[in-house]
Amino acid sequence: MRRSVIGITWKVPKWIFELLSWGKSFKNNPILGNYFLNRCGLHVTRVILAHLLFRFRLLLLSPLVSSEDRSEFNRNGYLLKKNFLSHEDFERLSQELLELNAPVREVIEGTTITQRVFMDSEVRNTAPNFQKLYTHKSLDRLMRYCSSKNRPPLFYIENLYNHANVTPRPDPQRDLHADTFHPCVKAWLYMDESSDDNGSFVYAPGSHRLTWKRLKWEYRQSLEACKRGSDRAPGRYWDGSFRVSKEDLAKMGYKVKKLSVPKNTLLIGNVYGFHCRGRALRKSHRMTVWMQARDNPFNPLFTPFPKSTAWLFERVWKKALMKIDRQKTEGGEQRNYFGALTRAECSKVSEIVGSD
Repeated sequence: MRRSVIGITWKVPKWIFELLSWGKSFKNNPILGNYFLNRCGLHVTRVILAHLLFRFRLLLLSPLVSSEDRSEFNRNGYLLKKNFLSHEDFERLSQELLELNAPVREVIEGTTITQRVFMDSEVRNTAPNFQKLYTHKSLDRLMRYCSSKNRPPLFYIENLYNHANVTPRPDPQRDLHADTFHPCVKAWLYMDESSDDNGSFVYAPGSHRLTWKRLKWEYRQSLEACKRGSDRAPGRYWDGSFRVSKEDLAKMGYKVKKLSVPKNTLLIGNVYGFHCRGRALRKSHRMTVWMQARDNPFNPLFTPFPKSTAWLFERVWKKALMKIDRQKTEGGEQRNYFGALTRAECSKVSEIVGSD
């Protein structure tokens, strides 16, 4: 009993910190998951405050990008930039990524095998064409603005295999969802074209905005997420990344759109808006440069030192990844190896569960 009390006391500061930052798990944090507090509006208060501060930071950072880009991002929740790199730069980058040897993390989501390489400074030093992308002036300014944090994102290479020869299981990326309770961005530079064959990105334009109907939906979801045990509906997600049904989406007035794009297209999306990975019709692959920028949504200001802050976040996240790697590899959820990304036929990709 005494040990249990000490353990809970030690966790209280962590729970409070999560309350005042990006914490979103209703299951792992008893403050965020408290039914009475959410009945009184804890979750929706956090949502409203995070959105107000996001808009304030966007206003301060507006000189970074053109008025056309600001309007498109604020109207739709995403930006599309076709032919983002010159033809020569894109071809050199594409070839470099195919030949790159680096630490690869491989997981299964549904029937999709996802391979990712975290492009930290150590890996970038071996990839001069990628380093050129990392310092690309237009990309830098767009990501600093859209994230509202004035900080370059974390960079990955993401390689997907659709309909791979693996045991089917639920795929959380195929369900329409919002990543978290506050605005944040992810971006993809497509090294392959995206289509129905390999699964286009699906987004509900305008769903990133905080309307009255959306806020009421958030309130109902927060109460559902507080339920425990058998009271919880099966198949729901209680980590704060709420899934939305087609019926609820229609009630809020949103329609989904498939964003099928040619290669060398940059897509930046506010992933508070409802989105998902589209279903692929065939065995196929799709490679992107994947970027994400997530920070404390309750910080009213942005960093005045973008490069230094990006360097610090990269180092902290690299250490956190090592801890996550141990948990996932020990549980058989992930396989790590050093080498190149696989671009063979999907039917030749083997089951990874239980691999060393």
